[in-house]
Amino acid sequence: MPTIQRDALHAFVDRQLLKIESTPIPPELTGLGVSERLQADEIQALWYGAGIASQIGMVLAMEPGTFVEPWPEVEEDQEAPTEPAVPAEPQPDVAEQPPEAA
Repeated sequence: MPTIQRDALHAFVDRQLLKIESTPIPPELTGLGVSERLQADEIQALWYGAGIASQIGMVLAMEPGTFVEPWPEVEEDQEAPTEPAVPAEPQPDVAEQPPEAA
C-alpha cells in the first residue's frame, strides 16, 4: 500500500518556504498592489501564496513519486506517446480581418 514519505515531504516544503520567504517581491507585483489598492501585508501574502503554488505545488503535481512510496510503475505498453502534442492552429478573429476591397 502506498504511503506518504512525510519526513521527505516536510523537509522539501521547509526548503521551498525558505526560498519563498527570502525572495524579494518583484516590482511588478508591488505596482499591481498600488493599482489594486492592496496593503503591504496583502501584497506579501499574495507573493507567498504564489510562491507556494508554483514552487511546491508544481513538484507535487508533476513528481508525486518523490513523496509517495511505492509509486506504481508504468508498464512499457501503457506509456504515453513521446511525440509532443501539436497545438491547434489559431483561428483568425473576424474583427481583426481587414475589410475586403469592393
